[in-house]
Amino acid sequence: MDDIAIEGGGGGETSVSPWVWIGLSFTATISFYLQATVTEERFVPALNVIANHFNIPDDVAGATLMAAGASSPELFSSIVALFITHSALGLGTVVGSEIFNQLIICAGAVLAARNNCLHLDKAILIREVGFYALSVLLLYLALSDHRPDPDDPDGPEHIYVSFYDALLLFGVYIIYVLVCSYFDNVVSFLTTGKLQGIASKADSYGTFSRASQANISLPEKMSYMMETKHEPEENFVEKSTNEDGREKQVLRMTISGGAKESSRTSSRFAESIRSFVGKFSDGASTRAFQFLVHEEKPSEQHDLHDFEFDEFAEVFSCFLWQRSVFYNKSRIATNGWHLRWFTFTHDKIASVPDRKQYEKHNLTYPHFEHIEVDSSRLLIKLVTSDPKKRNYVLMAPSKNIFLRVVSKCEELLIFWENENSEEAVDLSSHDADDEPSLIEFPSGESVFTIIIYLILLPFNLLLHLTVPDVRHISAEGDPRSNVVTVAFLAVVMCLLWLIVGSYAMVSSLEHLADLMEIPDAVVGITVSAVGTSLPNYVASKCAAQQGFGNMAVSNAFGSNTFNILVGLGLPWTLYTAFGTHGAPYHGLRNEGILNSVLVMATVLVIFIIFMVASNAVMYRWHAFVFMALYTLFLVYAIGQVYLS
Repeated sequence: MDDIAIEGGGGGETSVSPWVWIGLSFTATISFYLQATVTEERFVPALNVIANHFNIPDDVAGATLMAAGASSPELFSSIVALFITHSALGLGTVVGSEIFNQLIICAGAVLAARNNCLHLDKAILIREVGFYALSVLLLYLALSDHRPDPDDPDGPEHIYVSFYDALLLFGVYIIYVLVCSYFDNVVSFLTTGKLQGIASKADSYGTFSRASQANISLPEKMSYMMETKHEPEENFVEKSTNEDGREKQVLRMTISGGAKESSRTSSRFAESIRSFVGKFSDGASTRAFQFLVHEEKPSEQHDLHDFEFDEFAEVFSCFLWQRSVFYNKSRIATNGWHLRWFTFTHDKIASVPDRKQYEKHNLTYPHFEHIEVDSSRLLIKLVTSDPKKRNYVLMAPSKNIFLRVVSKCEELLIFWENENSEEAVDLSSHDADDEPSLIEFPSGESVFTIIIYLILLPFNLLLHLTVPDVRHISAEGDPRSNVVTVAFLAVVMCLLWLIVGSYAMVSSLEHLADLMEIPDAVVGITVSAVGTSLPNYVASKCAAQQGFGNMAVSNAFGSNTFNILVGLGLPWTLYTAFGTHGAPYHGLRNEGILNSVLVMATVLVIFIIFMVASNAVMYRWHAFVFMALYTLFLVYAIGQVYLS
């Protein structure tokens, strides 16, 4: 291959080897992957453990620690670009991520919705859109001071960011956290407690609760539903589904499942962040290396709405999603819910994950004293009074399965009360290992997936060896005893990885921008923004598929607010306070970034008009409009480089 010739700064030509392009592109791609993996697989779970240990309220943790974890790629790219490489790529990454989140994540959420539309909670929508609009306004004001550098009056204009503008950005985020913390009280005060969605009808079943039903205040009685208490019930209803399920009568039933069938799960919630590089959603990829396959996954034997019932043995089996204890503080997470195949016998509950060799990762659940359910959202909470045991939150894929599971739980409560037996759990089981290892070989997967695995193996192995995983649990589903100490160590190591990954991303993209003679800000708005925002898109799409579309949309706006107020406000505040000692920061060239901020504002106005006109309901046609707008934005961002 011939060398690529580009014009140099002196008017001549400089030969650049194709391997330079390949190396820089590979470095940027790997840095995107590593930042996403470190964030989702290590950083967020560790922060979640710390938040649980110190009993940080869900709303506060979600708006602070968990928001910092989820948006860490944008935050660290901004810090690296500001303090190390001194470029506008960090600012461009944040601005580009804002537009991507608002348009593409919202479009993906509504397209993945169960009933082809999303009903948004008006109070949450007003809060998130309101603070985002305020952050866009403050960002525009902070960037509005642009003039030539006094040392180079004939040179390009620079943007001047003052200490007070930066401090105002960061200060508004503190107000945002306070509003999130006391949001229910604020809404109740403004609406006299009549706003729909603040309280939801929940039922309490079981022998200890005497099967009573009552209207339970979710923040008081069911705080584990932090992410669902504002979720409209309409988002959990599928437009067309087999609510009755398909019952399979079998003669024998074991923990590993029943009769085998060639079928697929219609959707999955807890696919790994790596899944979007190989396969995603239903696992229908071409099989290879069959000699490595030991058995099929449960989802390859049963459809999502299938269940098995052995009347003679009193055994009932079905799919349920189980809330991860390591992501319960997150507003949204790809691994927040795990699809597991549950088996209910006359005296116990057990489950296995939806992956290969699942018998090595079985959970046997401790005895619980009662259950709390939300019948509209198909949620079930298994409650125990033992402080050494945690409660479990389950979600059924259909109303029929939900009712059958509740019935089986009540039968178990009656059995345990009558037997008055000591709790017996199979402690000889292997470590349940809530999540697959980063270095676990994908046996039986497609050739493409295995190739990707081999390419990423050196990086995954290094990550696996240097950053501890807090998500190892016992066969009872309980985290290990020293998990808090491990979490703090994991956070420190994650910060180091994120700094290195962000530097590799920023540096490689800046070099690519130089080779293509494109401003750093434009590369940040396009390539860097998409690369750092893809994990959020995957998580939001998964959430919408399971009925949490309102949460996905609000998370998109919440991430945007964090990116502006903290991702830009905090580094600028620190730099102007300690780097320039109070003088304005003027290291950013005016490369059209203000125009992109105006585009952000315009898109936001369009979104508000749509939501007012549709009474806070997003339809599929909204998604196509959003995707068209994002395409136009990319054309504009790239075109202004070559047409100016």
